[in-house]
Amino acid sequence: MALFKGIAGPIPSTKDQYFRTNTKLQAGTHDSPGEKFLIDPRLKRLFRYHFGGDGWVVIPKGRAVAPATDDGGIFKNGTIKDFDGNVYRPVLTLANGGVDVQDVDKEGNPYIRKANRAIGVAYANLYEEIIDGFNGFQPTIENEIYIELPYIPRKEDAYEIEWGSFYDVDPSRPVKPGDYVMSDETGRLIKADFEKVREDIEAAKQKAANASSLDELKEALQELADAEKEYTRLQEQVIGQVWAIETNLPPQGWLQWVGWSQQDMAEDDWKQQTGFRPEDIGAQDGFPGYPYEKTYRNWDTKTNKYFPTGIPGLTNGSNIEVPFTNEVIGYVQPGQKGRHDFRLKHTPAVEGSVEVFANGTKIDPIYVHHESGLVVIDYDNSSGSSPVEITATYKATGQIPGVPTGWDWKGSVGAVRILLHK
Repeated sequence: MALFKGIAGPIPSTKDQYFRTNTKLQAGTHDSPGEKFLIDPRLKRLFRYHFGGDGWVVIPKGRAVAPATDDGGIFKNGTIKDFDGNVYRPVLTLANGGVDVQDVDKEGNPYIRKANRAIGVAYANLYEEIIDGFNGFQPTIENEIYIELPYIPRKEDAYEIEWGSFYDVDPSRPVKPGDYVMSDETGRLIKADFEKVREDIEAAKQKAANASSLDELKEALQELADAEKEYTRLQEQVIGQVWAIETNLPPQGWLQWVGWSQQDMAEDDWKQQTGFRPEDIGAQDGFPGYPYEKTYRNWDTKTNKYFPTGIPGLTNGSNIEVPFTNEVIGYVQPGQKGRHDFRLKHTPAVEGSVEVFANGTKIDPIYVHHESGLVVIDYDNSSGSSPVEITATYKATGQIPGVPTGWDWKGSVGAVRILLHK
């Protein structure tokens, strides 16, 4: 703001007297600064998400993000030219834990995403920007809030979903409350294992002290330098600290008793289907059972009480695979042979996971309907003198009523809550 004297124009400042004020100091809030970033145009298309509009998600909600540090090509010191404004702006990309990452772009071409430093977590899905398109992107980056991510201990399982998650790099050193967190090479969060690096530093020092030759001393000193460099990298990459780990599945509360209405169940094909094929109706060999038999899945015949089932696909752990071993599903009585129909007690079964056994010997079923649990076998016990026990070993989903939807992923054991403080 300038000070004017009549119509003579602005009054110039002197060395001892300022007439121009500094009217702006605060540019935004700390937890989610409103900075203009361009989305990294190299990032590959991951998935579409219709709730967020048309287009491809390239940085999913919950992933750690960082300003790009690339230079060369369309990049100029981490910036690219904004088509709309015709100026260079900083580029937002996936955080990579401070290491160069070999990746492929959306056209399948290889490139290297240079080492960067995370600045926070994407608060919502960030979409591919279309040049000369009606984008209007203004990414929200959170760096000082309390967040919750699904805890999926195995890296392989965590990488099967694109949303942000937390996994253990070393299963023998699982995360615990108080641990600091950082990004891996893809923006997923992991433990910043300072304890492990300190152990490596002490081991290298001990090795140097006990070195019996110059070569051993050089090797120990190199290991010490590498460990100290790793310690510095972790310090630069930390973006938060674990406060709590929730591994009670389901978590305590009323959510497991939330069910769907009787009308919805009556109209739902999955709930009502028997698993029988058209050729099974009216079959006379063996004991096929009545093809329209209803299987009630939430009634305990021993206690005559209902048990919770949750809402399928929403609050019942529909993606978490629960193993069942040597479950007795029926018997073939002496003198019987031919077709026999049995039912798995927990459905839907994971396709390809069902193994059937007769008195402990594996047999091949004629047909398995994974959703209804129908298991059809052909077995001959006509010359037997005692019943043959039929058991099944398999995995099933939808067996944990009360699991929040955000925790419901294959391999998930709960959630990790993190206080961001970048």
